[in-house]
Amino acid sequence: MNKRLLKVAVTTALTVAFAVPAFANPFTDVPAKHWAYDAVNKLAQAGVVSGYGDGTFKGDKTVSRYEMASMIATAMQKNLNNDQKQIVDKLSKEFATELTGMGIKVDALDKKVGNMVKISGDARVRYGEIEDGASSTDFRARVSFDGKINDDLKFNARLTSGNIDASAKTSGSGQGDIILDTANVTFNALGLTNTIGRQDVKAGNNAFLFDTQANGLATSVNGLKLFAGKYDNADLFTAQYATKLNGVKLAADYVKLDDQKIYGANTAFALAKGVTANAEYYKNQDSDAKAYGYGVKFDKIGLGATYRNIEAGSFTKKGTMTADLNTLLADETASFKGMEYTYDREIAKNTMLNVKYQAPTDGDARTAATVSVKF
Repeated sequence: MNKRLLKVAVTTALTVAFAVPAFANPFTDVPAKHWAYDAVNKLAQAGVVSGYGDGTFKGDKTVSRYEMASMIATAMQKNLNNDQKQIVDKLSKEFATELTGMGIKVDALDKKVGNMVKISGDARVRYGEIEDGASSTDFRARVSFDGKINDDLKFNARLTSGNIDASAKTSGSGQGDIILDTANVTFNALGLTNTIGRQDVKAGNNAFLFDTQANGLATSVNGLKLFAGKYDNADLFTAQYATKLNGVKLAADYVKLDDQKIYGANTAFALAKGVTANAEYYKNQDSDAKAYGYGVKFDKIGLGATYRNIEAGSFTKKGTMTADLNTLLADETASFKGMEYTYDREIAKNTMLNVKYQAPTDGDARTAATVSVKF
């Protein structure tokens, strides 16, 4: 009997010894050479997580699976780019057991984060010039506040300095005054996502037709976006529809700003690996003026080349056609025909450089450069 008991005891001990690793004990150290360390280090360097201690792992310092899962849970609450999402997805699968065990804590964190007012912002410096002519430099800074009122209602408010001309004195000029740029609430009703109040309104490819703030009601569903309201005491209505068919992006736009009625369409599709072709067409119904363009962009290096033919009166003076060069392109009576070259590059974390060079077939070349940061 004693021998039998001893045999059972030994067998049980061996079974437990070999089985324990399979249970992924949350207090077991992650091996120092585990791939997860490099993965979390990348997230730490990007500011997504704080890592361990000073944000990195050093030497043979190890952390427990529970600690690693805690870092992953933190990363899951952040706004991630595609590369970071892939890293977090891979980590979450590796530490699924620990994350499941933390379910209550993670849910609580989700709720806490969701109820917090999120503060973000952006700033930019913008320069433009006409060859052998005028030049202009301005600055702008904005701070946004986004929060949750309840499960069905969210709010947004944004403060801005407005465009500050680098050559002008701010004292007594009104420049540099902080104003309430946007103030709105978003709610869901009848299957629609609705935003009412002062908000950003964009229309046309890359906001070619309209790109500023207006007061009114916006609603969207399944790729369709509508806005109706007022801009500078003028009636404003925009309609946009975007879809993707067999890998081809298709979009249609309509803008009515007071007496102007402009409609158009644009498309983009992969021409080759890393190369995107695009085309757009717009027409002002009242002035019978047209604007069209077509070109390519090399996505990995950020270079683009587009041929444009833009007739006077084919766009509003509140779209990117005028905003890119600020006051250099005075109003919608201007026109352009020729090549446009662009360069878009992330020069540092959350820092973008955008350069545009326009070479008209007749007239002076125009250059615009913008450095913008997000925080």
